[in-house]
Amino acid sequence: MDIDTSLLRSFVSIVNLGSINRAAQQLNKTQPALSLQLRKLEQQLGNTLLQRSTRGVVLTAAGERLLPHARRLLALTDGITGQYASADTGSAPLRIGLLEDLAGSCLPQVLADFAAHQPGLRLSVQLGLSKALFPALAQGELDIMVCTPLPQQPAAVVADETHGCPLHWYADRYFTLPDGALPLVMFAPPCSWRDRMLAALDQAGQPWRIVFESASLPAVQAAVRAGLGVAGLLPDTAPPDSVVLRHPRLPALGTVPLAVYRPPGSQHPQARALATLFGRALATIGQPVPAQQA
Repeated sequence: MDIDTSLLRSFVSIVNLGSINRAAQQLNKTQPALSLQLRKLEQQLGNTLLQRSTRGVVLTAAGERLLPHARRLLALTDGITGQYASADTGSAPLRIGLLEDLAGSCLPQVLADFAAHQPGLRLSVQLGLSKALFPALAQGELDIMVCTPLPQQPAAVVADETHGCPLHWYADRYFTLPDGALPLVMFAPPCSWRDRMLAALDQAGQPWRIVFESASLPAVQAAVRAGLGVAGLLPDTAPPDSVVLRHPRLPALGTVPLAVYRPPGSQHPQARALATLFGRALATIGQPVPAQQA
């Protein structure tokens, strides 16, 4: 039995976005057409794959079994089409926008590995804040981007997938939590993560003082390594030799959303394949990390 990969792509998109309507927008299809593709796939496999709920769609047991196989098949398909399509793209680069905070994460390695398997492919990377990246994507200046969703963003721009990535308090391994105000190493404003950290401290009644701030991730990492203070960072962007601090005075920071976006209706094969790899990398950021009592 042969399975149409377009049916699998529709199924995976619905699961990633949690909604048939949002998936239809992302795939540039109508909602009835996407629902029909889902029914065709279910009829072909003889199982119901998704059930609608008040929260969107929920995988059935059969859908959970199919999902990892579907993702692997699509990754292989995208890899094949990407290699053959690269010869037709000429010298035009694949334009990528990354949240500046992710410059020191696993994503640059993903880019390097991706380029190594795409002969002749050129990459152009733009680092910036979400507020600057969204207009660039909407104006056709980017083929793919990874950043924090905005409260108000273009309605036509729908994320391929979104992951909740944890923020932790990090400090040098020899750092000792002082009495009184907490010394903070912070990203310079505007920064939604900074606002989250300060609000959490204020709600917990913990006094604080900013001892260092910068818009540069390497500068923030250097300040933490120098033992200047505590910083709220993603596990993947923490500097070497730093540790996660756990202490009653340090409130939990929860998770921040990071999403992978492509332009509406984008059919760029390399962008689609890279979006899949970015999504897998973001999922690994949420894995548990060892902690140290402050």
